[in-house]
Amino acid sequence: MLYEPREDSYLLEKQVSRFAFGNVLDIGTGTGIQALAAANSRHVRSVQAVDINPASIDYCKKTIHHPKILFKKSDLFDSVSNEFDTIIFNPPYLPSDPNEPQESALATSGGKHGYEIMERFFTQVKEYLDDNGMILFLISSLTNPVKVESIMIDHGFTFKRVAKQKVSFEELYVYTAEKNPIIKRLKGIKNINFLAKGHRGIVYSGTYKGKDIAIKVDLNPGAVSRVDMESRWLKILNKKKIGPKMLHSGKDFLIMEYIDGEKLFDYVQHSNKNQIRHVIQDIFRQCYEMDLLQINKEEMHHPVKHILITTDGARMIDFERCRKTLDPKNVTQFCQFLTSGSFAYGLENKGLIINKRILKFAQKYKHDPSRKNFDTILEEI
Repeated sequence: MLYEPREDSYLLEKQVSRFAFGNVLDIGTGTGIQALAAANSRHVRSVQAVDINPASIDYCKKTIHHPKILFKKSDLFDSVSNEFDTIIFNPPYLPSDPNEPQESALATSGGKHGYEIMERFFTQVKEYLDDNGMILFLISSLTNPVKVESIMIDHGFTFKRVAKQKVSFEELYVYTAEKNPIIKRLKGIKNINFLAKGHRGIVYSGTYKGKDIAIKVDLNPGAVSRVDMESRWLKILNKKKIGPKMLHSGKDFLIMEYIDGEKLFDYVQHSNKNQIRHVIQDIFRQCYEMDLLQINKEEMHHPVKHILITTDGARMIDFERCRKTLDPKNVTQFCQFLTSGSFAYGLENKGLIINKRILKFAQKYKHDPSRKNFDTILEEI
């Protein structure tokens, strides 16, 4: 079954004629309408048009003979190589209907919610798009545009909605998308992939000179960028062997070593008492060093997401909330964490009981943060 051109095809076709340039890749070419629109532009040098449906490729080869166009079968990028200046995609974008025949669903269904194929597309497309290239694609109001926009941001793209059209029960939208300018500035970094998302930024993984790295990008740097502040703290803390090693930074990005470890709760579940004791003492050591520097991490009362356990010991991450203070609370907050809640219960199950008198010693340390008082706390572990 071929997907015959409809309102969505013609709306996208107008934008292809308007925006396409250079070497073009047309994914899901169908009857070849977008490939032909691109090839007829004087700004386009070549067009590679692909489709998962072999009937589509056979049809296009028989009916379209244009010197700029090469047709071939491919499921998204499976049979594609090289980078392109323009990548066009008119995807199947409707939520799946269990009653629809499989043959027609191939051309209309984008997955259970309609956006799953777009998620696959944006996971892969950056490897095939030139740094200065552009993506042109169409979705429907039925595809959940907010989710698709979130997918683009997560995978390092900026976007604009350049056209829309109301048709019966849905509204059609055409977008352009480009690589995030911050990501484009990071020369020499390969295999950039989405890792995590926070309130104000995104963390990507990547490789640099054969080493695994993490890239933190501030989406709204403003006057005071949290990423910029974190880089300043890491410069100080790295001297005490605290935090991931910082490699490079700018006002709106931070590149550091990637720490591959497990969360503290998970580590406790499979480790023995002596191993856990060693890790807790290591964390206390880092807390004490931060106290000496008068740097408060702000999260040590509940650090479950901010400590990873590796073969080298405990590694703290995420320092964007750090602040300078005459009254740092890293050691005392960690004492509170060890004696309350489910973590204390997990320690007890491993035979490591932290006596609540440690809180008394923490109070003494708070008023006199000497090495002697700190050692008294360590002796309770």
